[in-house]
Amino acid sequence: MVSLADKLAIQEVIARYSYTYDAQDAEGFAALFTEDAVWERYAWGATHPEMRLVSRAAIRTWAAQRLHERRGRFTSRHYQSGVLFEALTSEAAQTRTMVLITHQGMTETAARLTASGVYYDQWRKTQEGWQLAHRILRRDSSAPLIST
Repeated sequence: MVSLADKLAIQEVIARYSYTYDAQDAEGFAALFTEDAVWERYAWGATHPEMRLVSRAAIRTWAAQRLHERRGRFTSRHYQSGVLFEALTSEAAQTRTMVLITHQGMTETAARLTASGVYYDQWRKTQEGWQLAHRILRRDSSAPLIST
């Protein structure tokens, strides 16, 4: 039977995704994924991903590199909301979550929107708890992402 505790645990991982990445914690970020996880990003209308990472190790490496490149240049915030459970069993789940991403340069007085879209997630319940098995970001734009 599906419990409210499972839904809350998944929502906690969604929040940890934002907080770990925005705190520049590549290890904590990667730990949210299964060992065989896939993370993909698609531009608006694209049929092929502009980025595809396969495995927790690849996700960790990518996050560490991205976070290192931005350190001292700008901070980011990932605002996730509107979590919709499309399927939920005691062992697996499927969700959709809206996301807004902002960046703020070290000399800027306000954050600016740099991306928005929807995350399409597949979850697996593991011995460590609920983890992302497959996360797809479908961006609301086809314009290249700005990393400053």
